Amino acid sequence: MPQRQPQRLPLSSIKEMLDSDFNVPGITPFISTDFAIVVGANTGEAIHEIFEQSTPYRVDDIRIIAFTKGDVDVTANLLKYHITDNTVGVMGTGGIIQMDRVACDVKVTGLVLKEGFLKVAMNGRLPAVFGGGGHSVYVQVAAHECEMVVRMIGLLRLLVNGPEYSREAAASLVATIVNYVANLYERYDRERPAPQSRQQDIFNRFLAMVNEHCKQHHALAFYADRLCITQRYLGTLVKQASGITAKEWIDKAIINEAKVALKHSDLTVAQIADELNFPNPSFFTKFFRRMAGMTPSQYQNM
Repeated sequence: MPQRQPQRLPLSSIKEMLDSDFNVPGITPFISTDFAIVVGANTGEAIHEIFEQSTPYRVDDIRIIAFTKGDVDVTANLLKYHITDNTVGVMGTGGIIQMDRVACDVKVTGLVLKEGFLKVAMNGRLPAVFGGGGHSVYVQVAAHECEMVVRMIGLLRLLVNGPEYSREAAASLVATIVNYVANLYERYDRERPAPQSRQQDIFNRFLAMVNEHCKQHHALAFYADRLCITQRYLGTLVKQASGITAKEWIDKAIINEAKVALKHSDLTVAQIADELNFPNPSFFTKFFRRMAGMTPSQYQNM
């Protein structure tokens, strides 16, 4: 079988959208060096043109996504989400997303922002929901609130096409969108019925650290030390909070990183093994086979 050349997701970053002359039937994008607007993704078929189902992709740049209609199952940074109508999502730079199932009637509007441009637009003060690398947040809101996000992104789309367009005006409108989305998240977060337990808080912090550090740190001791608790206590809390052992979460994160590198980079298996801090390619291959049921090369050429 001829070896398949790994390809990046066309929506991974604004730079790649520009370089690839991004063109998917059913989607009308605007792409600049500062931000991109994607509208018209009103069918599952269009989204399937972008995402290979059940394949993880690393997401560069910051994203605001409004699902006005649809039924989508995604895995974002190891956590599974069932997304339905009127959901607004935020995903930070460096996150890993996998589309598990997409209904054919999905309608999505998206805004992709370079982190540097967003910081300029916000005068360096980013709302908490937009802080932290790679995190994901999805919140279901009222229909008119989701429509407001869509209309504001649509207004930005009109602005960039008009003769009155300026980078300063675009930055001001982006700041308005970001503040509105941040306020939505904060309000709905406050309205959650029960306060977060210490167990859940530690689990969330553990998972965030695993997503950030799993490339270099495979041992539970590193994460327990960062959380200032014992390995045994961390293992117990994680198992109680999620039903899965802490080591399983670490392995899930590592295999995600491996799959992204195999599918969407030109690195060799040996280079990926080194990047993921395995002692040698053989150890990496054994780990990958145990987790994925096939060798790294088989997955790459699948």
